[in-house]
Amino acid sequence: MSIKTHRKIFLILTLFYLIFLAAITAMNRFGPDRFWFGALNLYLPQALWGTPAILLFFYSLKVARKWFWAPLLCMIWVSGPIMGLCWSPDPLPVPAGTLSLRVMTCNAKYGKHDISLLIDDIDLNRPDVVLLQDAGGSLDGPLGNYFRKWNVRFFGQYVIASRYPLGEVDVRWIPIPGERHSCLRCQLMMGNTKITLYNVHFKTPREGLNAFRTTRRKPWYLPQAIQQLENNVAARVLQAQSISNFLRQEQGPVIVAGDLNSPDPSRACATLRKAGLHDAFAEGGRGYGYSYGHLLLRHRLPWFRVSWMRIDHILLSESLRTIRCWTGTGKASDHRPVIADLILKQP
Repeated sequence: MSIKTHRKIFLILTLFYLIFLAAITAMNRFGPDRFWFGALNLYLPQALWGTPAILLFFYSLKVARKWFWAPLLCMIWVSGPIMGLCWSPDPLPVPAGTLSLRVMTCNAKYGKHDISLLIDDIDLNRPDVVLLQDAGGSLDGPLGNYFRKWNVRFFGQYVIASRYPLGEVDVRWIPIPGERHSCLRCQLMMGNTKITLYNVHFKTPREGLNAFRTTRRKPWYLPQAIQQLENNVAARVLQAQSISNFLRQEQGPVIVAGDLNSPDPSRACATLRKAGLHDAFAEGGRGYGYSYGHLLLRHRLPWFRVSWMRIDHILLSESLRTIRCWTGTGKASDHRPVIADLILKQP
């Protein structure tokens, strides 16, 4: 084929690629998990969508040099909004006397990982309050000994440990059809200020995602897999709506933290934002804030330690502001801890 024909092919491929990226961006803006393919895409490494840009870039150098900027623009598009890049400005000076709080949340997966590594993460980040999920029974061992001078509340899988006084726990049910799920509510006292904490863990997407793995061997199972994924999404949205209903009854600052099993563009996260919460990493983080994925391929690719999903969150009511938010090492669990420095806004 002539160079002119190759140039036309390059331009057509680039156009279709731009349309594809625009479709993903629009889905992420208006709720990707309203559609099964958008929900499935939420849990894929979004960096994959940069691969065509790399191929088109080298193709452009061969057949259309003056269009080399188009694939580069696509790379920026993928690495920015599609991958969820956050880049908060430098924080403003904190007024003297402002109440500040460092919060850490982590799905500990107790019993599957070395609990001493979690203790190392807590020591490294020095939080004022720690909210753990999947931590049932962890207080019977070294973690309980570590927290012996802290104020601790727990129920089932949940642990809340604080350097500040804590009120009594209140178990709130966030059920979904056929299953019992709960969250843990507690109030933290900072001087004369009460801050309400919700420790939450939404339904895992594993069942819905694994249903699609079956279609590799049984392609006719696709309609059932789609239905299972949609039901899975609906369960988390229902749980987010339950939390939203609780928040309407709250007064004063509120922190909702935990493993939401929901990436930021999801409908579950959008439901909580509509309830008046904002995301600590979106406000005070730099980078991607990915908290999950770094151990998923450890059996096949033991050298692979890269997270690609931001499914663990610290969400705040309007009276709280994030100064800085970051993720931990990922050595203690298959979920990286999320840590945020918060201040109480001046009235």
